[in-house]
Amino acid sequence: MPNSDYSDLELLNRILYNDEKAFNLLFERHWSRVYAVSFRYVKDEELALEIAHDIFLNIWNKRHSLSISSFRSYVVTSASYHGIRKNQQKKAIPLRYVESYESESDGLLTNHPSISNAGDEKMLIAELNQKVKISLEELPLRCREIYLLSRQDHLSITEIAEKLGISKRTVENQLTIALKHLRAMLKYTGVLFF
Repeated sequence: MPNSDYSDLELLNRILYNDEKAFNLLFERHWSRVYAVSFRYVKDEELALEIAHDIFLNIWNKRHSLSISSFRSYVVTSASYHGIRKNQQKKAIPLRYVESYESESDGLLTNHPSISNAGDEKMLIAELNQKVKISLEELPLRCREIYLLSRQDHLSITEIAEKLGISKRTVENQLTIALKHLRAMLKYTGVLFF
């Protein structure tokens, strides 16, 4: 079991063998710096948090193919890159002028939020709930447990950490993994996740 005395390189090597505890130690060690660098570019707490979690999730998901010589440099550079990219994306939102919604042939009127069918909505919600349930079954047991405590039992991150005897950062990390997994599933199935 890794401890905080391990170097970043030693923890990275342990991650190659799917050691989640080593990953959590790296996450706790570098998360605040990655968040701060991201925030400097995007000036938005939620977006900076998303960038930081994306970077660490990407490291975990691609742990077998990444070649990192300096973990700190890698995550700080990634935070800068993603921060600049998100900032550019925020500025480049395309606008479309529509003369009249009724004259649009591509279905804008039928997709308008004020026009809906209650029966369709119930079916879509039931389908979405089923897809979420199936997707949750694919998560590791601890990750699924943390997600359910957060979403079903409405426990805060602090309450979950105390209940399970783990750090708040670990809870945040596991929630991020669960949410990314669900977003990927919903994106793949063509469902928008609000």
